[in-house]
Amino acid sequence: MKSITADVWFAPPSEADRFLLEGPREFGDGLIWVNIQTAGDAITGDLWTRGWSDVDAVRHEMPARPGFVLPTSEPDVVLVGCDKVIGRYDLASREWLPLAAIPDTHPRTIINDGEFVPGGEAMVFGTKDVQFAEPIADLYLFTLADQRVTILRDGQTCSNGKVFAKSDRGLILYDIDTPRKVVTRYLLDVNARTLVDDGIAIDLRDRADFPDGMTDGGDGTVIIAFYNPALVSAGEAVRFELRTGLAVERWLTPGSPRVTCPLLVTRPDGVKLILTTAVEGMPLEMRAQCPNAGAIFIADVA
Repeated sequence: MKSITADVWFAPPSEADRFLLEGPREFGDGLIWVNIQTAGDAITGDLWTRGWSDVDAVRHEMPARPGFVLPTSEPDVVLVGCDKVIGRYDLASREWLPLAAIPDTHPRTIINDGEFVPGGEAMVFGTKDVQFAEPIADLYLFTLADQRVTILRDGQTCSNGKVFAKSDRGLILYDIDTPRKVVTRYLLDVNARTLVDDGIAIDLRDRADFPDGMTDGGDGTVIIAFYNPALVSAGEAVRFELRTGLAVERWLTPGSPRVTCPLLVTRPDGVKLILTTAVEGMPLEMRAQCPNAGAIFIADVA
């Protein structure tokens, strides 16, 4: 399996800005991403934008902890999942407009990863137990036309990466609930607002690290970012075949073991892989040995 070493693309200026970066997306002539929270006890986080040629990035303070950001067809408008609310944020005016709340009042759950279904008329997103301890989180469907939220599945602990694929049986959702260490395949019916378990696509239970974010890798593959709580020299993202579950390509993030999310982008010199990472929960002695923790990386792809 080919291994590629990634380079640092952006090093956030402070420890708070490096805490828990996730969900990078192409936005304008650059990227947008979330920093879910700025410290272990923080109750707010930020959105960040940075152009490909920019030296500095721009920070937008959120009213709560943003779990995901999804660009829309409006140039400066994004959809954000913040704590327990889906909202519309205008980056030009810095105005926040709540759209819908999830039916969950548990003090330990907040919105985490989310993704548009093909066509963009709906999104699937999940929540997480911020203590990563109990299956008190859910998987949701949000339809934009009526701003309706429906629980698709309960009993999750930390809902993360999501990838869609079309098949002769309908729309497939590949989904990660991180502590389970598997990629589960579901059949999703958006009109009926139902989700049917269709088995395990990729079994990762033999790994010491944890699957986090995931993106479509093309040709029936997915790329998964792995969050490693241990002290290792580099973090990993790996591309897997969905048909066989076999790993076919790997990227390393030197000095940053906690890789959170992948994103493929097309640049003038070819397709690149973007990887966000985090310092979340690192003891001081570990952080001293992980100089690139919380940075955003960029890498070539084979």
